[in-house]
Amino acid sequence: MPKINCERDKYLWIYEQSKNKSYGKRNFGFGAYEIILNLQPQSLLDVGCGRGRLVEWAKTQGIDAVGLDFASGYGVCADLVDMPFDDNSFDVVTAFDVLEHLRHEDLELGLDEICRFAKSHLVLSIGYGPSKVMTPEGPLQLHPICTRDRQWWTPILARRGKVNYEGKTISADPYIIIELGKER
Repeated sequence: MPKINCERDKYLWIYEQSKNKSYGKRNFGFGAYEIILNLQPQSLLDVGCGRGRLVEWAKTQGIDAVGLDFASGYGVCADLVDMPFDDNSFDVVTAFDVLEHLRHEDLELGLDEICRFAKSHLVLSIGYGPSKVMTPEGPLQLHPICTRDRQWWTPILARRGKVNYEGKTISADPYIIIELGKER
């Protein structure tokens, strides 16, 4: 299976820079706590977990939670398509501000892989704005498909199941809940 090029070196650089200690510090899933609890998962995988704030919260709720990030050092260190989990390993899979970091040509494969691990639901958020991380050479581009809007994303996500928009993320965009199709 081909690797998705999420440009890991950029993220490792950000994580290592003293002035960029904020990598993974924000909890983009904070506003989705009620959404997650309403789904009543026994298990949860947070893809792109950063420093694991959502994972730690889920554990306090009695949810068997695991985080995956390829640069923060928290949880399982793996790429999106090299995750060491079996199919349908988790009731719910979350990915907050992750998908927009994929190359356009890798998006379908990335979504398929995330869906493969979820038994019933995905809970997502998508960042639509440009990166604000500065390097000595200028701004660092981290969002290859960030200029796409909700109308562009919805049919892509709907191929996996029923799509609902609910609540508000840190940037006031709604969270995306996908009830996965039974035919998978």
